[in-house]
Formats: sequence, C-alpha cells, structure tokens
Amino acid sequence: MNAAWTFARKAALPRIGAILLAWIALLVVEHVAVGFGYRALFVGTWEMGAARNFVSPIALAMLLPGAVLAYLFAELARNSVIDHAARVACGVFAGLASAAVAIGVSGGRHMESLAVRAPFVALLTLLGGVASYLAAPRLVALAARAPRAFAAAGAVGAVLFWAADAFVLPRLYPAFHLGLFVLMLASAAFVARLVWDFWRTGTVVLAFALACALVTPWAAKRLATVDNLRVVLLEHAPLMGRAVLLAAAIAPPAEDLDGGDGPASLDSVTSAKLVTAQTGQVPRALDWTGRDIVLISVDALRADHVGAYGYDRPTTPNIDKLAAGGTLFESAYCPTPHTSYSITSMMTGKYMRPLLLVGLGEDSETWAKLMRQYGHLTAAFYPPAVFFIDASRFTTFEKSGLDFEYRRVEFSTADERADQVGRYLERGAQPSKPLFLWVHLFEPHEPYVMHPEHPFGSPDALTDRDRYDSEVAAADAGIGKILARVREKRPNAVVMLTADHGEEFGEHGGRYHGTTVYDEQVRVPLIVAGAGSPKRVASVVQTIDLLPTTLSALGIPRPARLRGRDLGALIADRPSPEAAAGGLAFVETDHFTLLARGQDRLVCARKAGACTLYDAKSDPHEEHDVGAAHPETVKELRQLTSAIAREHGRLERGEAQGWPEALRRGTQGDVEAAADVAMLLDDVRLDVRRKAAEVLFDLRAPATAPALQRALSTAEDPQVRAGCALALVRLGEPPSHAAEDALKSPLEWKRRAALAFAERGDARGLSELLAWWNESSGEREMKLDFERAKELLAAFAKLRDHNAVLPLVRALGDVRLRPFIADALAAIGEPSARPALLAAFATERYVPTRPHLARALLALGASREEMRAPLLRFAGLPEPMPEALGFAIEAKILDEAHGGWVSPSAKGGAPSPEVALILPTPRQKRAAPLRLLVLLEKEGDTVQGTAEGRPVSSASGEGALRVLELGPEALELPRIHLQLAAPGGIRALWLLPHTEEIEPPPPEPWDAGSVDPADSGQ
Repeated sequence: MNAAWTFARKAALPRIGAILLAWIALLVVEHVAVGFGYRALFVGTWEMGAARNFVSPIALAMLLPGAVLAYLFAELARNSVIDHAARVACGVFAGLASAAVAIGVSGGRHMESLAVRAPFVALLTLLGGVASYLAAPRLVALAARAPRAFAAAGAVGAVLFWAADAFVLPRLYPAFHLGLFVLMLASAAFVARLVWDFWRTGTVVLAFALACALVTPWAAKRLATVDNLRVVLLEHAPLMGRAVLLAAAIAPPAEDLDGGDGPASLDSVTSAKLVTAQTGQVPRALDWTGRDIVLISVDALRADHVGAYGYDRPTTPNIDKLAAGGTLFESAYCPTPHTSYSITSMMTGKYMRPLLLVGLGEDSETWAKLMRQYGHLTAAFYPPAVFFIDASRFTTFEKSGLDFEYRRVEFSTADERADQVGRYLERGAQPSKPLFLWVHLFEPHEPYVMHPEHPFGSPDALTDRDRYDSEVAAADAGIGKILARVREKRPNAVVMLTADHGEEFGEHGGRYHGTTVYDEQVRVPLIVAGAGSPKRVASVVQTIDLLPTTLSALGIPRPARLRGRDLGALIADRPSPEAAAGGLAFVETDHFTLLARGQDRLVCARKAGACTLYDAKSDPHEEHDVGAAHPETVKELRQLTSAIAREHGRLERGEAQGWPEALRRGTQGDVEAAADVAMLLDDVRLDVRRKAAEVLFDLRAPATAPALQRALSTAEDPQVRAGCALALVRLGEPPSHAAEDALKSPLEWKRRAALAFAERGDARGLSELLAWWNESSGEREMKLDFERAKELLAAFAKLRDHNAVLPLVRALGDVRLRPFIADALAAIGEPSARPALLAAFATERYVPTRPHLARALLALGASREEMRAPLLRFAGLPEPMPEALGFAIEAKILDEAHGGWVSPSAKGGAPSPEVALILPTPRQKRAAPLRLLVLLEKEGDTVQGTAEGRPVSSASGEGALRVLELGPEALELPRIHLQLAAPGGIRALWLLPHTEEIEPPPPEPWDAGSVDPADSGQ
C-alpha cells in the first residue's frame, strides 16, 4: 500500500500534472490567438479577461479526466519497450479510439454505403492499432533520446490540429472536429516530456487543476452573463469553445426570456413605454369611413432593395412614386420569415406561429371577415404557395380562403394579376359598396428569373442578386399597372404596400429566408398612401399592425384577441407615446427571436439562452454586439421578449388556452422552459401531466432526467408513464419496461416509441415509422411537422433499412425536406435510389440542396458520367457551386481530356505550388465565356498566372475556391496553355464554359373554385 502511494505521489500524479501543464500552454496560445485575431468581435478587452477568469478554470477542469487517460496510455507506451502485453494494449487502445473516430467520420458524405463504410472503419481501426503497436516503443525511445525534439514535434502537431479544428469546415461534421480535438490534445501532451520528471511542478499543476474543478460551478454561473464572449468562443476557439458548452450544461444561462424576475405581463411592461392597444380602444387618429382599402404584398421583397429605402439600382420606380406621396415606415418587420405564417399573421393581426404550434388561433377573425361584416366587398388574388409551408396547420385558413368572398388562387405573373384585377374592378365589384382588395405577387420569390425587359448585371455573368432585382422590377411594373386600374375605378382608395418577409444572400451565412431574424430576412417595406401628407416614419412597426390600423380608421370595433397596434397617430403625424418610445416589433423562428425597439435590435438564440444587442443606426448590418456596453437595455429587452412570449394565446379559445404558461412555451419548442414543464409532471390535473410528458419527449432536455425518473416511478397513468419512459430513452437512458410497453400502446405513443427506439438503432418499430411517414405524405409536402419529419428521416438513416427507400424517394418533391431525404438515402446505401436522386440533382433549383444530393449520389456509387453533366452545369453558373470541384475530384471526372487536372496532393502526394499544362477548350453547343476553377490547398490563399501568355482576370470565390474568368479570345483556341502559381499549392483545376441557371418550371394553375366575373360574363 505504501509503495503504491509512493508511486502515485512521486510518478503518477505529477505526470498527470505535467500533461495538464502542456495543455495549459495550449490554452494560453489559443487565448492569445483568439484575443488578437478576433479582437474586432469583442466589445472590450475585459471580455478576454472574463475568458481567462471564467473559461480557463472550466477548461482545465474539463481536461482533467483526459489527462488521466493520456497518462495511462503513456505508461502503456513506456512499458511496451520491455513488455509485449503492454505493447498489444497500446495497439488495442489506439485501435478502439481509431474505430470510434472512423464510425463518426464515416457518417458523412463519403462513406454512407455500408459496403464502403465497414471496410473503412475496419481499415482505420487496423491502421490505428498497428501504428500504435509499432510506434509506441519507438516514440518512447525518441522521447528518452531527444526530449526537446520530441516536445517540439508535439507542439507543431498541436498547433496544426488546432488550426484544422478552427478553420476546416467550421460548424460541419462534429465527429471530424472531435477527432481533430483529440489529436490536438494528444500532440500537445508530447510537450509534457520536458517536465515529466519534475514531480514538484506536476504536483502543483495538478493541485491547481483540482482547485479549478471546485470553482467550475461558480465560473459557469459568471460566464452565463457574458453572451458575446460565449458566442465568439463557440465560433472560433476549439478548446475554450468546448468549455463554454460544458459551462452551459453546468449552469444554464439565467434567461430573462423565460420570465425570471421579469414583468408579469406584456401590459405591465408596455404601459410606461408604449400605447400598444393590446386591450381596449385607442383614440381614432384617422377617418377612412366609406373608403376602399387596397393591400398589395410582395413575396420575399427585402426593404433595402427598394429605391425608396435607399437602393442604388432602379428596381422600383412605381413603389418609389407611391412612397413619395404616402407614409413610408423605415423600420417595418414581419412576424416570422415564412410566407404562410407571415401572411396569416397579417390577415389576423396576431403572432400566428406560436398559436398554431399549440393548436390555437384557427378560429381567428380575419381581416376580410371583419370587413365583410361592416359592409365591404372583399376580393383576393394570391398564389397557392401562400399555404405551402406547414400546410397542415393552415387547413382552416386555406379552405376558407382567409374569408374573402371572391378569390383568384393561382400562379400568375404580375402582369396577369394586373389584368385579373382590372377585369374584377370592371365587371365584378359593385361601385356602390366599398372594397377591400388584396393582391399578393409571387415575384421575386426564388427561383429567380431574369426578365429581359428588366436587365441587371452583366449578361455573361448573372448572379442571383441580378435575377432577384429583375424579379423585383417585374413585380414593380405589375404594381404600377394594378395601381393604375385601381385609381381609374376607385380613385379614393387607401393603398398599403408591404412584403411577407425579406431574402438573404449570405449576409449572415445563409440563403433565402426562414432561418434567421436579421434584417435581410425580416425587415420589409411598408407604405401607406392616400392617407395624410407624405412623410417617413422612423418608429418601429409590424405588418400585423395593418389590420388594427384599418379597423380604427374605419370605426370598426377592435376584437380583443388582436395583438397588433393602431398606427393611425404615426400616419396622421400626431404625437404619440409609441413614437416617443421608438415603436416595437417581435419576430421569431424555431431557433431565434428578435425584439426591435427604436434603434435597438436584440437577437436571441432561444435554445442557447444567449442574446446580442445591435445598434441599427451605427451598425445596420448587425455585425457588432453592443450588449456589454448597455446591460440595462439588454435586461429590459429580454424581459420584454419574455413578456410577449407569455402573452401568446392568453386570450385565445381552445384546449391549450387553459394550459400553464410553461406548457405553451414548451409546445413551441422553447427548451429553456423544460425545467418548468418537468415540474408539471406532479400537477393535480391529469391532462396537464400527460401534456407535460408529451412536451418533454419533444424537448429532449437532459436537465429534466431526474424529474422524469421520479415521475416514472410514481405515475399510475399509462400515458404519463409512456411519455416519461420514452423521454428518458431519447436522453440516452436504457429502455425501461414502461418504454418497452409503449411499443404496444395506442397509436400515437406507439409511434413515438418507435421513433425513440429507432434513434438508438433498434428497428422493432420500423413498420410503424414507415406507416407514419406514408400516411403523412402529401401532394405538395409532408403533413408532418417539419421538425418531426426530420427526426423520422434521421431514424431511417440510423436504421439503414432498405424498406424505407421507396417511401423516401416518393417524398423527394418536398422542397424543404429534400436535402434531409438525400442524406437519409445516402445513409441507407441502397443503389436503387440513385436514378431518382440523379433526376432531382440534374434539375435542382435550390442552391443549399445541391451538395446534399451530390454527396448522396457519390455515396451510392454514381458513375463519373452520371455526375459529369450536373456538376459541369453547377460549376459554370455565375455563382458557381462552391463544392463542385471537390465533388468532381471524388467522382474522378477531372481528367485533362475534359479540361480537368488534379494535383498529386489529392492522392497523398506533395502539393503543387506551380502548375503549367495545356487543357483543351471545352466543346459547347453555344458560344459562352470560359472560366477556370482553381481549388487551392489553403483557404485564403491567392493565385496568379497566365492563360496563353495573358494575365487572367482577378479571381473571385470563397474559402479555397478561386474563379478565374478568361477573355473572349480563349474561345477561338483549340487548347489553352495555363501557368498558375499559389504559395500554398494548387489542388485541382477545371476549365469549363459559363452555364445558365436552371429555368423554373412553368407554374401550374390552381384555382380555389371562384368564378372570374370576366369568364362568367358579369
């Protein structure tokens, strides 16, 4: 016993401390690199002080178990010199670690097929084990013979692995980054050899690490108050970022979004700030009695692409003219960046997304219904796409046509809409009655099309922005014609113009809409003309404010359930508390919320509990968090966000109206409400206990496990027991008898049980999952909730059962689910899915979906000829597919006969810093400019060179891809002599022609059943 203690005190514990000391050095290097390299992202130097004081202790405590494992492996390696069993143990240890990494990494695009994945895992396991078996004694000998060289090699390796973890495919492939993280720590541990035998030093460091473990709960709580620091470290610091995640698990941020010590209701918050008209009536500032109301909404029109909002291209002359004679709201926001939710919200004056998520709001009174009740004719012209997203939640509104008495529901161009509106005004609308007319134009929703009569950009290099602007101009031309017909027949009409949401072009790393709450996706134009003198209003407003504004101006009593505000005082240019307070707008998606007030924009990641504050005046692109400089503002806006969320559904009718507030929030997907929901497992009401178990099944919050275990052991109700048992299975607990019984329970819980078991790789419920999927398949999209559908797809991928292939192939028409279906088909590995995926890939319009389809095809063994044409097309677009060259390498289509070249480095050889070769000019059906795609070895590197002795034009592109445009003279040459150089080396080249974007399919007309007066002869 004494000998063991002596060994531990003199050898084991100090050496564990030595490894920790090496990792502390790595932590210091990261601290300096992040603090210097990303200094522009920090609000002040004090944030790096917070990183040192709060993050470093957590990181050191996190690394302590790893240091013990590293020491044990080092001891095995040391004994392998004289003990063959230890040498074998080293091989087994390293082989198992390699297998774990291989299994995780091979879940990606390259090796989804079991026929490829299994050999890869076996090979990597064997290589890891054999390499460790052979290298262990040699490394020990090197460490003893040349400790400084050994330590230096480890330091270099640690820095390289750190850089790879930080910069290679950030936010993608978690298993890949976990492997890099482990290799980084293993390499850094080599540096410990320099102090391996300094037992006092190691002991002091170990004692310091143990002290850090003791203060970790305190440090985690302090760290939870520094949002911007946490965001920056998560994005850019591999070591400290993982410590931030650990801190969030230990001490979840004290989230004002969940209520906390915030105000009890929205009214109590806003009473001192705004006159919101949430209840009761407000003074009538406008009088539109007897006047016609015309509402024009434009799909996906972002405010900053409208001339009246400062855009420098002439996209919107008609909208600009309308704004010049009316009231322009500079800061107007949609309630959510999805058409279906946004339009329904505007037509009901409510935040409909949270209501529909909990099954409320379907009985809401609509704008058209209220107008009809008070003597207005109502007519609507809109495309069926208005209800395409989450269509199952909008059945009532779709069937009723939002209560418009006349409606024309079909895909039509802006010009066609103008003609339809003209015919309706001429023949169908009684002149003696006031009219409420709504027209929704589908331009400029993607897929974007270049309209020849509205050209933007270079014809030879059109971008999505060019096409988008052309679509905007086409919509504007239609608006001009609609307004002309309205003014001819209804000259006294009040005209409102707005949009359902905006559109992103990579400003915050995304495309299209529906994903964030930054301005490019949620700030929309809002103009009211024909009511008061021309003016620009800086106060923040919402599109759901239009309905209560109209009701007030017409003298129609305001229903108590409306949430929007009357903008009459702003339009009439009268003083109002709201204008003084800066206005208010609330926006949300599944993962984010935005609260806009005055110049403040508070963006919160609702599941992480982190918020950032932006100043719209000084930082219109929302890039620099100023929350640390204004903590009171952040606190106040977080409380106001919480109050608004608590108000959702308070005045609604239905089953969910009687639920506790925590259940309403949990049903909306608010993970931060999980702890409060778990408390409801002991509620006296059986329906509340059942609903709480159902919600916790969906939230998957680890912190609720103790409450679920307790409820499972005491609950008598079968549904509560099933919910708790399956929620625990989803949290990683072994299946209990109650969970097993749930597989035989009534249909709903049986299917949830099948999902929970499938997520563990247990296929006993596969038939239920397939039935669930098949029953939910619709003509346009899945009837299942989008998140649930993704969970089913992940389950199919986990089970890899070929019976799922045909149902998944049939669902490839679902635009939102298509990338996830492709991933699932790749994981299943059934080659019979390849033709359907090829057909989808060849005509795929959605840019983010293309890489998913390409990965799936390669995983299923698509041939080079099958991949060549679509990759060639997508690589030749004005905005080329960034991954095309990498996929081309993998598909082995880059040969010199077809204009391609691959460096030996792609096959494991040395990089090629200079390339000189002759490539044939691509054969083309029509003359088109040529471009050269260059894939560099290093991201951010530069490339220079000549083509036929002439310097190539400056290269564009992102990451490691560079796009070089060749001059028109290149078309006349049969071959092109290229000489290129890049400091870090060139990985691949591809000479190809420009191609045109895939044209969208012609719209399929679909009518809601109304009779066009023009067609009926009226």
